[in-house]
Amino acid sequence: MSLGDWADSLGESTWDNFIANTDPTIGTCDKNVAGIRTSLPFADLILTFPVTDKNAKIRLPAFLGNHSETFNPSWRPNEVYGRNDPIPIYSNTTRNISLSFQVPNHDSEDANENLRKLNRIIQNLYPLYKEFPSKGKLLGGKLAPNLAIVGAPLVRVKFANLICNSDKPTRGLLGYINNLNVSLRPENGYFMASSFMGVGDQPTLFPRMLDFSFSFNVLHEHLIGWKQSGKWLGKKRSNFPYKSKFTPGDVMGEVGEFFGADSGGVMTNMFGT
Repeated sequence: MSLGDWADSLGESTWDNFIANTDPTIGTCDKNVAGIRTSLPFADLILTFPVTDKNAKIRLPAFLGNHSETFNPSWRPNEVYGRNDPIPIYSNTTRNISLSFQVPNHDSEDANENLRKLNRIIQNLYPLYKEFPSKGKLLGGKLAPNLAIVGAPLVRVKFANLICNSDKPTRGLLGYINNLNVSLRPENGYFMASSFMGVGDQPTLFPRMLDFSFSFNVLHEHLIGWKQSGKWLGKKRSNFPYKSKFTPGDVMGEVGEFFGADSGGVMTNMFGT
């Protein structure tokens, strides 16, 4: 790599990380939308990439067209002679989240920034490679590198209290995207932008509406289920799968768990119940 190529790649990487972490669309979107997003930042949908693109944090305005979730308990029926019903054998329970977005672009500048975000998400559907010293053939006068996949493209997704880690609600859910669909919606038309200061790129087209969706499979990071004592295995049962608001009843419940099953007298003395 020449010094010029290195400088270009360093500049592109630095700019990309700046774009991903500072969310320039706050400055390019409609002023009313910017005001709402600035006053309610927790309502943005946030994607991070713990394996591939560790420095990136993509913030998307929650222009959600759909948010649906499926919980799938897996059972294997075992049929035996003389029994009307098969014996169901439980295997596991999986969780899948489907999200769709319809992000309106305010102008060509706003469309450019949103397209960069979508590019970054799609780039992180590809794996992490490690380069090893090459003993291979020449490629363009240089030895072609030997690359091996060393990391899968995992994603962490967070959306307010509805998509978050139940034990650590400030963190997103870990998982992987198994399909991402993009519709550029040509019926809505395009913005056209000229090249930057008349240098370099050809004039570009940007969709007025960015329409995309993905399906996200959750990887559980802690045990989910029940103890034989009837207690929930997670830190707080009321936070799974969606974080709920803290109430006075939670205090009584936590005190009861602290004192154990024989807490009736204690609870009566403390709370009069």
